[in-house]
Amino acid sequence: MPARSMALQSRDAELTALTGLRGFAALWVVVYHVWVEATPRLIMLGPLDLTPLFSAGWAGVDIFFTLSAFLLSLPYASRQLEAAPRPSLRTYWLRRVQRILPAYYGQLAVLIALAAVAGIGSVPTLGQLLGNLLLLNNLGPFGAAPINPVTYTLSIEFGFYLLLPLLAYWLRPGRWWWLALLAILVTQAWRQLVFPLVAHAEVPLRVIALEQMPGRLDQFAAGMLAAYAYTCAVARGRPLHPGRNDALFVGGMALLAALLWASHYTIGSYWEGHPLLFTWHGLAGLAVALMLYAAARGSRVASALFDNAPLRRLGLISFGVYLWHFPVLHWLGNAHAFDAISGYRLPWMLPVVLGLACLLAALSYRWLELPVLRLGRPRSARPQLHTEMIAAPAAAPVEDAARSR
Repeated sequence: MPARSMALQSRDAELTALTGLRGFAALWVVVYHVWVEATPRLIMLGPLDLTPLFSAGWAGVDIFFTLSAFLLSLPYASRQLEAAPRPSLRTYWLRRVQRILPAYYGQLAVLIALAAVAGIGSVPTLGQLLGNLLLLNNLGPFGAAPINPVTYTLSIEFGFYLLLPLLAYWLRPGRWWWLALLAILVTQAWRQLVFPLVAHAEVPLRVIALEQMPGRLDQFAAGMLAAYAYTCAVARGRPLHPGRNDALFVGGMALLAALLWASHYTIGSYWEGHPLLFTWHGLAGLAVALMLYAAARGSRVASALFDNAPLRRLGLISFGVYLWHFPVLHWLGNAHAFDAISGYRLPWMLPVVLGLACLLAALSYRWLELPVLRLGRPRSARPQLHTEMIAAPAAAPVEDAARSR
């Protein structure tokens, strides 16, 4: 194995298609919530029903989860190269805290201040506040109602952060398939055991019960295994094969599209125990993992779709866009900002909500997130993308691993 002679070095390159894909995921979630608020309706292009592209925009979260697992697993996957340094748990946790908490806590402070001073929203109880501060927003009867409804996903992702250093043990030759098997078994056990307990509860309670960390482990594992496959390809100097990577990317997109349309047309029975209830997120994770691997390996289709300035810029501030779009939508709704519009309001609402969310996200990034992200790191324009890179052997094409989120 050529790992012994491999030179490891830090680089400033970025897998720009993945940054653009992150931006698309944020945009997709915004589109979904605006579509719901604008009164959902069929979106037709001639005989083609495009409604699933709007009604399943919540799948942007699935992209976030699998992409996060891919990027954060790269340093651990590189351990299969004997020359790779052992990832520092201290650095890992510091960067996770730097990435998540400043923007999240900053928004909580703003929302609480608006509720206390201007009566916009409600002031949380002490228990709710502590639950939100500790990211206990998605733990059923043990959790707290999120102050910002979309932040329930942060507890799921933070649960993965806790598990990643342990799961990374299987990111090595001959053992990676144990990770796949473990993730599938844990996910299925959770969903199969929990569903009968909540089958007669209201749908929101079913969502809370099933969408705990164990019930989404398979799609995180898909991202981890894609990172392992990518690292192996780089380490062994495998040729890029643009056509093959394009086919993988398109195949992943096709699988994700099939899942979107399937979920749309089975929505009436999905939460009643449809087979997709137990398999959708895992299959979506597989689809996204194929796309991530292909994009990282240089898919021309991925570059054409996602490697552009608007999506890359949106990807840079995507966390803030995700956090702020829902409060903005709520504020505009309470202010009856769009009531005077006759006809379908989506074309008017979307640019306003997206624009305001991007403005608040950019301010949060520039004045809150970026200063904290730079602490303890070399000065960089995009420090949240910085990590140790893997260089292929000198005789092989040189590629850079993606930077951590």
